[in-house]
Amino acid sequence: MGKLVDLSGQTFGLLTVLKRVEDRKPGRPMWLCQCECGKTVIVSSTNLLKENGTKSCGCLRHKQSPTLIDLTGKVYGKLTVIQKDTTTENGKARWICKCECGSTVSVLSDSLRKGKTKSCGCSQFQLQHDLTGQTFGYLKVIEPVQNERIAGNETRWKCLCQNCGRTVEVGSYWLRHSDPYGHCKCTRFNKPQ
Repeated sequence: MGKLVDLSGQTFGLLTVLKRVEDRKPGRPMWLCQCECGKTVIVSSTNLLKENGTKSCGCLRHKQSPTLIDLTGKVYGKLTVIQKDTTTENGKARWICKCECGSTVSVLSDSLRKGKTKSCGCSQFQLQHDLTGQTFGYLKVIEPVQNERIAGNETRWKCLCQNCGRTVEVGSYWLRHSDPYGHCKCTRFNKPQ
């Protein structure tokens, strides 16, 4: 085991080592440090000496980085950045954004700048295949509908039966991949020959 190096009086980032305190684990020297913000904290030799070690009592996480790029007012997809999110605790910059749909969301700076996040999540529900105006058997698709009673993300469509004039609601999959007749009561049992 190597000789203990006395760190008293040395400075690491915002921390100045005051004195050695009782070790929490054998062979792991602990030090009482004074942070520039006024708080004291106990830190191990290992965490003080390593390259990306402890540099403050934790207050650095809440300080704005000098390299932080201000995204206020910038637009990323459907999101407009309103202000920096000050509630984050992990040190990563987040921004409060207003989506075109009216929702607000907190997004990581990195996700905005790299194009990973472009909406509050509303975009993922956009139609992959717009069936409006298409005809399947006797059914002419009028418009997409939202039905909270139906689980899942499958788009449902309001369709006009051109045989009887009724409107029916049918899922995308069933319109595109099944027998087009039989979705309306008028043709369900009397399919055209």
